[in-house]
Amino acid sequence: MLSSTSFALLGLTLFAGSAVADSDVSASGLPDDYQCVGTFIFGRHNDRVTKPAKVLTTLGAKEQVASGSFYIKRYFGLTEDGNETSSDFRIDGLNDQGVFVYGETYSQCPAKTVLEYSQLSFLQGLYPPTSALDSNSTLSDEDDSALSNGTEVSAPFDGYQYVFMDIQQETSDEYFYIEGTENCPTSDSAIEKWETGDEFKKLNESTFDFYQSLSQILPESKYPKSKLNFGNAMSIFDFMNVNYIHNKELASKYNETLLRKVAVLADKAQWGISYDASNTLNNFTIGGRALLGAAYHYLNATKIAGSPYINYLIGSYNTMYQMSGLLQLNKVSDNFTGMPNYGATYVFDLLKDKSSNYYVMFSFKNGTYDGVPLTTYPIFGTSDNLMKWSDFEDNINKVAIKNLKQWCNSCESEASQCDQYSSAYTYGTKLEDDGVNLSSLASGETHVESSGGLTNAGAGGIGAGVTIGVFLIIGALGYLLFRHRKNSKTDNDEEVNAGRNIALNERTVTPVTSNTISSGFVDQEKVSQSSKPESTV
Repeated sequence: MLSSTSFALLGLTLFAGSAVADSDVSASGLPDDYQCVGTFIFGRHNDRVTKPAKVLTTLGAKEQVASGSFYIKRYFGLTEDGNETSSDFRIDGLNDQGVFVYGETYSQCPAKTVLEYSQLSFLQGLYPPTSALDSNSTLSDEDDSALSNGTEVSAPFDGYQYVFMDIQQETSDEYFYIEGTENCPTSDSAIEKWETGDEFKKLNESTFDFYQSLSQILPESKYPKSKLNFGNAMSIFDFMNVNYIHNKELASKYNETLLRKVAVLADKAQWGISYDASNTLNNFTIGGRALLGAAYHYLNATKIAGSPYINYLIGSYNTMYQMSGLLQLNKVSDNFTGMPNYGATYVFDLLKDKSSNYYVMFSFKNGTYDGVPLTTYPIFGTSDNLMKWSDFEDNINKVAIKNLKQWCNSCESEASQCDQYSSAYTYGTKLEDDGVNLSSLASGETHVESSGGLTNAGAGGIGAGVTIGVFLIIGALGYLLFRHRKNSKTDNDEEVNAGRNIALNERTVTPVTSNTISSGFVDQEKVSQSSKPESTV
C-alpha cells in the first residue's frame, strides 16, 4: 500500500501487485489470433509543485515525455527517433511514420494547468518531432512546402508536431467524464459523512500523536499544530513528498520510514472516501463511475467507427482510487488501494480476433520511470486477462455513469450544464412548443394558464429561469448566447478557486470530546470538517 514518486526515485518497489495472467495474452504480447485496434488510456498528472499547483516541474515534463515515448513504441511500432521496433500491439490504422493525423488520436483534459501541461508533454513523447512532416501526404490535400517563388520550407523545430488537445471547461458537457466529483453535492455529502463517522474518528484518534510530532519537521507557517491531523493526511503527504523530491533542506529532515508511514496513512484516508465494499455504487465513486463511462464511450466509438485509435485522458489520483474499487482490482492486489505514482496509466486495449470478435484487456503502468512494466490484470472479478466485449459492456452498464443526464441526477448537481434536465427547462420547452414567447413570459408581458395553478408571477419566474436554456433548442444564435453565458468566467475565478482549495486542504481535525475518546490527547476540540474534498491536482 506504499506509494509516491519519491520512493520510486529511490528505486524502491511500490504498488508491485502480481497479475493473474493468461499464458497467451499479456500486456507485452499477443498471439497471432489477436490484434490491437484501439485503446483508452487514463493517466495521472506528473511531478508538480505543492498545492495549489499550477506548474509542472521540469522532471514532471521529462517523465511525461518518456511515458508518451513508451506508448509510441507500443502502438506505432516506432522509437522516438522514428525507427521501427517490434510490438504486438501496433495499430494498423495509425500513420506508419508517426505523424499526427487529425482523428487518429483523441486527447482530453480539464482546464487545469498541471493537467494541461502533463497532457501536452505526454503528446510530445507520443508524437515527437519528425522529418516526415515535410513529405507526408496525409497532412494536407496538396503539398504546401513548396512556395510560388520556388522556395522549399521545412517544418519548424525539426518537425515539431502540433497535436490536437481537447481542453474541457468546467461548464462543458463532457467535463463530468474526468472531473466527476466536482459540482457534485452527493459526493461531497458522502465524504462529509465518512469524515464524521466512527472509522474516521478512530483513525484520527490513533494517529493524533504521530501527526502532532510532525511539528518538529514541518514549517509552522504551513502546518500549525491545529492542522496536523489525519483529516489532512493527503495534504501533509503531498507537501512532504514534493519537498522530498525538490527541497534539499526539508528533505534532509525526512527519512524513508517516516515517509512510508505518512504515505500509508494518506492511502487510508483516500481509500476511505473512495470505496465501500458493501456498496460499490455509493456516492464516493461517482468520479470513477463517470470515468468508466468515458472508457466505454470512447472504446465503443472506436469499435463502431474504427477511430480514434488512441484515446488519452488525464486527471488526478482520486479517480484512480475509485476506479480500482469499481474494477475490483483491490481483490486482485491490496496494492490497488494505494496511491498511484506520478504519470501512472490505466490502459484499456480494444482487441479483435480473426473472427471479428472484440475483447477488452486492462493493464496498469505505475509511473513513467524505467523498469516499471505495463502489467495486465483481470477486471470485474474475473480470472482471465481478456474480457469479451459483451461481458465488458454488461459490467460497465452495472456501474458506469454514461451520460451527462445520469451524472446530473446522480450528483443532484446545480451545474449550468445540468439546467437542460431541470423541471423548469422541461416546462419551458413545452411552452415554447406550444407557441409561447418565453421572453415575453419572462418580462411579465405574457401570462400562461396552467392546469397546475401557475400564477402570473410564477409564470414569469419560470420564463425567466428557462429562457436562456431554451435558446439551445430554438436556434444557433440562442445556443451561442447560452454557451457564452456558461463560459464567461474570468481569470480572477481561477485565483479565487485556488484560494478556496488552499483553505479546504488545511482542515482542523482534532479528537472529538466524547465518552469513547481517551483522555490522553492534549486538545480535545470539536472536529471541524470541510464539506468538500481537498483538491487532487
